[in-house]
Amino acid sequence: MRRQLDPEDLTHLRLRALTAIDGLWFLAVEREYGFDEALKIDLDVWSSYGLIQLKRVSKILGIELNPKCPPELDEVGVLLEAVCSIDGTECESQQTDPNSLVFTVRKCPWWENLKKAGRDNIIPCETIDNSIFARWLKSVDPALTFEITKSMPKGAECCEWIVKRVAKD
Repeated sequence: MRRQLDPEDLTHLRLRALTAIDGLWFLAVEREYGFDEALKIDLDVWSSYGLIQLKRVSKILGIELNPKCPPELDEVGVLLEAVCSIDGTECESQQTDPNSLVFTVRKCPWWENLKKAGRDNIIPCETIDNSIFARWLKSVDPALTFEITKSMPKGAECCEWIVKRVAKD
């Protein structure tokens, strides 16, 4: 008797499909239009994807997204963890004071795939993160900023961002 796919198998296949589709799509656009244009389009797609997922996750978790009345910082961390974990990223956030939190990524399927494909020195992870995460955070609260303080592509054991809520003048 043949083995059937169980829910764990399906979850694993879906996670791998997400990164595979992205990689194949990027390579096709790169062949047609060049690296710079492919990266530009990819950044726009992933920024939009994240905004959609933020809305979906916030609805499920009961966290209201209203930039005029933003969620508490610990809830911002919960949102980031949820959106990032959709693709298999292993991450956590910890609020360090009333206006900042540390967001840590310990396992990143995107970085792992870039290394496997030999493109880890070609694709600028920090450029991607700076663009995408900035847009996601601004949609949650325009007063949020972040800074990358550790990077696996630069040899750190994890990626780490400091997310801050800056005072409005």
